[in-house]
Amino acid sequence: MSDLLNRDTRRAAGPTARVGTGPSPDQSRMLAAVAFKTSGLVVVIATTLVLITLVSVNSDLTGTLGAIAASWFAVHLVPLSIGGTSLGVAPLLPTVIVGWSVARTVHHAVHTATDTRMVRWVVAASIAGPLAVTAVALAVAKDASAVIGLSSPNALVAFAWVAGVHAAASGMGLLSARWDSLVVRRGLPDWVRALVAPSVRVLSLLAAGGGTVVLFALLASWQTAGSLLERGHDVVGMLGLTVLSILYLPNVLVGALAVATGSTAGFGDAAVSLFSTTGGPLPPLPILAVFPDGPAQAIWAVMLVVPIGAGLLLGRDCAIRSVDVQVALSSVWVIAAAVGSLAAVLGYVAGGNLGTFGTVEVTVWSFGLLTFAWLGVIGSVSAAVVVWRRAEPEPATEDSTEPAAEEPVEPTAAVAIEAAPTEPSDTEPSEVVAESEDVVEAEVVDEVPGEPVESHTAEATESSAKSGTDEPLEAEIVAPPVDGDEASSSTQDGPAR
Repeated sequence: MSDLLNRDTRRAAGPTARVGTGPSPDQSRMLAAVAFKTSGLVVVIATTLVLITLVSVNSDLTGTLGAIAASWFAVHLVPLSIGGTSLGVAPLLPTVIVGWSVARTVHHAVHTATDTRMVRWVVAASIAGPLAVTAVALAVAKDASAVIGLSSPNALVAFAWVAGVHAAASGMGLLSARWDSLVVRRGLPDWVRALVAPSVRVLSLLAAGGGTVVLFALLASWQTAGSLLERGHDVVGMLGLTVLSILYLPNVLVGALAVATGSTAGFGDAAVSLFSTTGGPLPPLPILAVFPDGPAQAIWAVMLVVPIGAGLLLGRDCAIRSVDVQVALSSVWVIAAAVGSLAAVLGYVAGGNLGTFGTVEVTVWSFGLLTFAWLGVIGSVSAAVVVWRRAEPEPATEDSTEPAAEEPVEPTAAVAIEAAPTEPSDTEPSEVVAESEDVVEAEVVDEVPGEPVESHTAEATESSAKSGTDEPLEAEIVAPPVDGDEASSSTQDGPAR
């Protein structure tokens, strides 16, 4: 009997346990949003741009699906081949926007109270959704290859690039949302956690420096940029060239930053560095006006301010966060190695093959190595100087040892007299005259010189105390006339002495 009861209990508990292992309906909707929100937006925007482009040039809509699939691959940096021409240089700006959107979505889906199982589902959904869209795009590209000449890319390469972009973006969003649980509570050393802020500041400064170099280069070659823009012939063509220039702006920024550190940026046969230039054919893209027309100039050495300034800032930040010079120097070299590695990766993804124009690239190894060297050497010097100046004791000044001069203090009595308000007299002038007739004469027989008179009471006390040795004072008081009994009593009393 007990065995039957236990069997029934296990049967009742089994389905409940299995139900609890899956996500709830709300969680399922949230996971679907994480998987397909950003991917759906990319497909919608790509479809809109493709339709606008085809309609504006009066083209038929035969290859619309193939163009949308090609746009999906380009956003995720997947190399393409169109009509036998290789297109491996994808614009970085759409990729950056997609990464930011994925990171933001994951950040809002995960918070500090989310359990580990749900976190894994969110990360898996953020990668699985784009991979599913990639599989559909591969099928569409293969089907459209006979119409528009689009060759379907290698499936393994396509899946690898899409998974890499979305995994990196979701990792950044997860790290920003679960920083305390993933880093702080795991017992990560304090000096490692302290490297995050200096790293972000150095990357921001390098990006700003590269943007400044691009801006000044465009201003110096503004006429060339205008002539390239005029090759669009009409408004639609000029607008297309402008949009393409904006999309490829991060690629040009990476190349400018490579040149600023001392490396070389090349576009086919054309190449530029701080010390030399080589001419070559370029596509009519206005942003490519940053390539100089003539030989290298000595003024270009000013671009070295970018890595030097970044190194100085890095050393200062690391020295402020630690009073130990060894810890500060170690932090500088660790951040320099991380930023140098990231620079090499950016240099690789910003380039590629561009058909008949050749290969667009920066010298990846020199870009990463020079970035590492500039930040490490300059940052070490800056950190050592800052730590040394903070450890130097401040000399004591003479002013701090001298006592403060005492300010003259005004007597309290004088202050009280000056501060006392003058009360208006309520008496009439006639009453004042009558009161003044009470004492008409006062003769001082003997006066003690040099004794200040403090008050009437003190004078009376002093005069009474000296009555044994000094001569008496005479005073005659004339009273005002009175009536009746008061007059007779005053006559009997006589004068008062």
